[in-house]
Amino acid sequence: MLIELETSAVIFDLDGVLVDSSAVVDQTWIEWSKRHGLDAGMVLRTIPGKRTRDAVLLLAPDSDIDAETARIMAREESLVELAVPIPGAAALLAQLPAGRWGIATSGTNPIARSRLAHAGLDAPEVFITAEMVSRGKPHPEVYTHAARALGFDAAQCVVFEDAPSGVASATAAGSTVVGVLTWAEAALLGAAYAVQDLRAVRPGRRGSTILLGLHDES
Repeated sequence: MLIELETSAVIFDLDGVLVDSSAVVDQTWIEWSKRHGLDAGMVLRTIPGKRTRDAVLLLAPDSDIDAETARIMAREESLVELAVPIPGAAALLAQLPAGRWGIATSGTNPIARSRLAHAGLDAPEVFITAEMVSRGKPHPEVYTHAARALGFDAAQCVVFEDAPSGVASATAAGSTVVGVLTWAEAALLGAAYAVQDLRAVRPGRRGSTILLGLHDES
């Protein structure tokens, strides 16, 4: 179904929305799962949208959390060449007005920027990462922070997310959420709208308002 959303600003999650880092994440966490005797499928279903430290704390609470987090981050950095852009990401970002879109990710600043650069996408001025919030998704802090940095209330923003915890975060912040179905079905995400990837989004303008035409799959 074709729909059109009106918004003041657009906020994107990074992994699974702008950058396909699934090969990086899968290899890193499957290796980690084996070291800890955990079911890799369960781990891969658990981690989307979560900060690395939060995921380790949830999955291996008796481990050395800081050491395990550092080990995972180092491995992910070593595999950055496997990151590629999500179809349609470059074209969509190029058509959005400067200063009216940003990124809000559970990834750390070095890893997030490295993946974005390797995928050939420019970093926006508003780039909120794990180190910049005290509480990760599904808490709304990351999206309220990003909206405020863009100069708007979160309720004035449209958020693109691929993970249930991220959808919950953006929804709690008051934003309109578009799910990106790069790995999860629309029913699992629970977003108001959904697209297969960013090729299904057509941006436009009406005065100062951003228009987003969507091929909605929700």
